[in-house]
Amino acid sequence: MRCIGKGAESAVMFCGIMNLPPPPTKFTKFNNILLQAARETFEESMAEAVHEAVEENDGGRDIAVAVDGSWQK
Repeated sequence: MRCIGKGAESAVMFCGIMNLPPPPTKFTKFNNILLQAARETFEESMAEAVHEAVEENDGGRDIAVAVDGSWQK
């Protein structure tokens, strides 16, 4: 259900309407493990990106960023 933007409650309702057994709830444990791994990777990646940007800016931490809004499309 997440691939169409709906959560667990929507999956339970859908299964009930279609007379199917409720969706498994054991994925929560795996979602938490995945979240922790993603968070650690994100933090390491962002720290490395900051380190590289500071090195490219000769040690200065005042770095300007230009955004053109094309990511919104």
